[in-house]
Amino acid sequence: MIALYRLDKELEKGMAALLAQSGQSVGYFYSIKSILDQMMNPFIVITTERYCEELESLSLPVVTISIDISDAKRVWEKRQGAERSGQEPVVVCATAKERDWLKLEHALDHTAERDWQFWCDDEIHANHDHAHRVYLIPAWEAAFWSGALAGGERYIIEPSLAMLRRAVQQAASLVTYTKDRLREKHLMEAVVNSAHDAVIAVDRLGNITLVNEHAKILLGLTGEVLGKPIADYIPHSDMLRVLKTGRQELGDVATVLDRSIVINRIPVIVKDQIVGAVSNFKEISDIQKMEMSLRKKLHDNGLEARYRLDSIIGTSAMLVETREQAALFAKTNATVLITGESGTGKELFAQGIHLESPRALGPFLAVNCAALPESLLESELFGYEDGAFTGAKKGGKPGLFELAHGGTLFLDEIGEMPLRIQVLLLRVLQERRVRRVGGERIIPVDVRIVAATNRDLEEEIEKEHFRADLYYRIHMLNLEVPPLRDRLSDIPLLVASMIQEMNEQREQKVEEVDEELYSLFQAYHWPGNVRELRNVVERMVLLAKGGKLGISDAAFLFAKKKRGPVHSLTAATADRFDPEAKRIEAVLRQVKHNKTLAAKMLGMDRTTLWRKMKQYQIE
Repeated sequence: MIALYRLDKELEKGMAALLAQSGQSVGYFYSIKSILDQMMNPFIVITTERYCEELESLSLPVVTISIDISDAKRVWEKRQGAERSGQEPVVVCATAKERDWLKLEHALDHTAERDWQFWCDDEIHANHDHAHRVYLIPAWEAAFWSGALAGGERYIIEPSLAMLRRAVQQAASLVTYTKDRLREKHLMEAVVNSAHDAVIAVDRLGNITLVNEHAKILLGLTGEVLGKPIADYIPHSDMLRVLKTGRQELGDVATVLDRSIVINRIPVIVKDQIVGAVSNFKEISDIQKMEMSLRKKLHDNGLEARYRLDSIIGTSAMLVETREQAALFAKTNATVLITGESGTGKELFAQGIHLESPRALGPFLAVNCAALPESLLESELFGYEDGAFTGAKKGGKPGLFELAHGGTLFLDEIGEMPLRIQVLLLRVLQERRVRRVGGERIIPVDVRIVAATNRDLEEEIEKEHFRADLYYRIHMLNLEVPPLRDRLSDIPLLVASMIQEMNEQREQKVEEVDEELYSLFQAYHWPGNVRELRNVVERMVLLAKGGKLGISDAAFLFAKKKRGPVHSLTAATADRFDPEAKRIEAVLRQVKHNKTLAAKMLGMDRTTLWRKMKQYQIE
């Protein structure tokens, strides 16, 4: 169908006759709403230049009816033939776009009168003296300017039949194109309406061109909004800024109708010109639900690596060197052994190595070798087949080596791994193949191993607690994480980061830390390293009575040390007065020096207990 939009009766009648002769069906429309009601029917719009702009938001092909300079000359020649003087100034009235074309045509026409003027709305309103002028006015503009040109001599310009015929031919040639275009438009609308995000789009003038139901609900839009300015519904809309700057805005958070939403705004640029903008947004509560679901899956599977090397806090020379070495190791595919005391952050470095490596897009899995009994550790690492043992999951289960294919497997506390599992691990490292418990299939795996321990594995080899061949296999690259006492200058940064993280979870904020507290912290030897520091800071923050932490808040950590004559003792003897040393001695006496039972009561493994007994010279 070809739509005639807001034409005067005579012009409408002439166009309808020409369209009927060419076999085209005709519709008559006088408002945007009337067009929107028929949008499912593909059609082309024929209208005058004055109404083109208001049709732009509908994305329909528009054929314009206009006059040319020959039409104006024809009217002027008839006027001269009526024995007029021809001395009055001649003004051709038109819209701004028509005026520019007419000026160009007039300049190129060497037979035309040189003193003609061409006015659009602005010039007509700016000139109040219309007497002694001759106005040539397009027929469809006559009613529009009838009152504004009082006193002037006026003549109507009728479009030529050739011009009308060209408009009809152009419209007819666009029918097939329009059907295909409208089909694509409806397909796009169906996709947008099926999206989980709310979507709204505007043209370059800020008029709404597309909106789905999600957006209507979140923005509280009612009724027909297409073609209307977005500012009518959202005053000072940020979409207008995007139209002006041409810069995308991602992840903006705003509150609309008491709903917290996250918004992305993207300009639509065609041939370096901003032609519109699209915004998609979602309620934060929906995002949180999705995130929680995803986090649960990731945590259940252990597939999450969160810490990059540059997120490990510290500027001391020792830590900087360790980070740089870890970054160098990350570029290789070799096995890395991370050593260091308990609480130094070995797993952070393991995650950082993974995220800096070519395997960063692959899975990261972690297992604590000391936390699982031998049989369970074997099935976790290598998987099992259906019926492999009583209670085995039906259909079997893939092991961590299979799940980590293409990524990294972090073996924490590898020094605690039973000898039998060490043999199986060595075989996988050598052959790059794994066989499930109770199975016969050989499954190729591509996994990088990063291991960690707080034990001296060479001493464990001498005690025959660790296999030498496995040690040499995993000790290809060694990264030693420094204890906190060797990087005391990092304590202020660590404390500030911990407080900031804890402030985000509490209503009462800690805004200031006494400098003397940092000095006091740096005088302590931190046997539990960063983990102990975090526990101390968290306790202080939880019990803080104001917005400042001072020395008095750390009294629980240093009270016993202050009572002892530490300053007069040697370093080794001074350690004997440490609160932790006294606690270890008390527990050992209580369990009659049963080190396994003592370690459990103290919340540490036997290796850590043994090392601390050596440190504090406890027999």
